[in-house]
Amino acid sequence: MANTPPTPVRTFKIFKEAFFLPKANPSLILSVYLICLLATYLYVAAFQLSTFSLLRDLTNKLTSFVTADPSSPTYFQLLSAILHDVKEITSVEVVFIIIGTIVSCIVRTVTVYALAMTHVKKLLTPKDLLCNITRIIKGPIITQFLVSLLSFGYAVLLTVVVLLLWYISDGSTFLLILVGLLAFAAVVWYLYLTTLFLLSITVSVVEQGCYGVRAVARATELIKGSKWAGVGIIIISIVVSIPIVAVYVTAFAFIHPGLWSQLGVELVYMLVIEVLSLFIWAAFTVYYFECRRSHGEATPDMVGNAVYSAIPTADAV
Repeated sequence: MANTPPTPVRTFKIFKEAFFLPKANPSLILSVYLICLLATYLYVAAFQLSTFSLLRDLTNKLTSFVTADPSSPTYFQLLSAILHDVKEITSVEVVFIIIGTIVSCIVRTVTVYALAMTHVKKLLTPKDLLCNITRIIKGPIITQFLVSLLSFGYAVLLTVVVLLLWYISDGSTFLLILVGLLAFAAVVWYLYLTTLFLLSITVSVVEQGCYGVRAVARATELIKGSKWAGVGIIIISIVVSIPIVAVYVTAFAFIHPGLWSQLGVELVYMLVIEVLSLFIWAAFTVYYFECRRSHGEATPDMVGNAVYSAIPTADAV
């Protein structure tokens, strides 16, 4: 018998399969896209409707505050009013951050579950999908909360270290170069961590009972030998998103800053960005199954079962 090593995971192959994956069950994937688009857009619209007048009022007060006489009573009245508006806006934003986190977790879970079931040829209806999601939603939410904390913690730590080194460099060319190299290495490592975290979310959706720290550990195991394929997905996604975001920012800079104009631009932006998001999650779903294959694990009969069976790696003579 001759041992046959598993075929390496390739980013191009992942993108190719991800591109054609929605065609296996177009009605379900289209329904998922529309559900995610509607949920995300309603969230954004509700946030803008809740804060638009507050932000406009705050902007007007700040403009008056800059030109006010510091010795006049109006100056302190404006300062008090500005602080009150900032407190009110902050309270609204905190509430919407919590709501947005929940909406984001549900949207990601629905998307990955639909794509994973489609990948293993389980053709669900939208009704089946929504019924099954209620059974598995807890694990993915816990995992997404954990990886968000880890990602935020890493970003804060990196920022503090780089700023501290830059401050103590005191203009030293050698130390500035060192800071630059450290920042570059940290960004590369962050790309790896992002790949690991997104794979962890996929694991928590597909493998029932594997969530939180266990999902991260499982993803760490699966990503071995295939990490650059996953990093490639992240890099290409960033490159593709740059012109989309650039057009979005440019549109906001040149349109009339009215509420309905903003909502119109947001809708167009969401239509495009949700397509990109769907494709990225399709790529990570394929990536997950490719990582399993590269480790000799068969595709599970049912998504949600944490049963791993080895694929024979020997050819019969």
